[in-house]
Amino acid sequence: MKNNNILITNILLGCVICLIFSCAPERDPNKPRYINPKFANAYTSKGNFNYAKREFDKAMENYTKAIHADTTHAEAYYRRGVIYTDFKKYSEALKDFDRAIELDSKHMDAYMNRGIAYHYLKQYNKAKQDFGKTLQIMPRNYKAYQFRAITYYESGDIVQAEKDMTKSLEIKPDYADAYYNRGNLYNEQGKIAQALQDFTAAIKSDPRYVPAYNNRGLLYFSQKKYQEAIEDYTQGIKVDPNAIILYVNRKDAYEKIGEQAKANADYQKAIALQGR
Repeated sequence: MKNNNILITNILLGCVICLIFSCAPERDPNKPRYINPKFANAYTSKGNFNYAKREFDKAMENYTKAIHADTTHAEAYYRRGVIYTDFKKYSEALKDFDRAIELDSKHMDAYMNRGIAYHYLKQYNKAKQDFGKTLQIMPRNYKAYQFRAITYYESGDIVQAEKDMTKSLEIKPDYADAYYNRGNLYNEQGKIAQALQDFTAAIKSDPRYVPAYNNRGLLYFSQKKYQEAIEDYTQGIKVDPNAIILYVNRKDAYEKIGEQAKANADYQKAIALQGR
């Protein structure tokens, strides 16, 4: 009886061993292991979270993992391209935007951000084409009009730049950036009253818009309205106490009205900030 038990045990053990080995799949070392493409969405979501927290290295890592999980995941290519653009790696960004658009021909954000990358590379015609494609997909995309306006400006087409800025404002009447940029455009053309009006509109749309305070102050200064200029520089400093240019410009205005002590104080403050 004892021997029979030993025999049964050995038989069972042998069966277990056979079952264990028979369940192990044969793997070809030359083939990549299967990765569930559903992981791509999870990795992309993690990357978006990292990006929002300005953890750019982690975001890049997760977008790349998403691409490894699913090479047809357009959003991961787009998101990684944005990071490349942020770090001025425009050639790498273009490759990712190209791939995102290849996978999703209606990916509006990929077209717009590829246009931005082309703009920085001074490939203005390609940039304008991509902004135009963005507007074909979403005709009321006010940012695309604004980006294309800047590209027109950089390529010397002032007339079309103004038209696109104005169109942007027709779509979004409180768009501070468009008012500010059009104000600069008017200023370059000597349309001072219109420039002042746009800088004022930018400030009304966004009371913390420091560049608009500075540029409106410069226009007041050019008109010898020194007190108004000082008020604008002062308001800008309240928003951003570290804005060196505001102290320098306010110094000049103080000197014009004979407030030398205040001018000296602003000059010293500017030097101190410069040395930080």
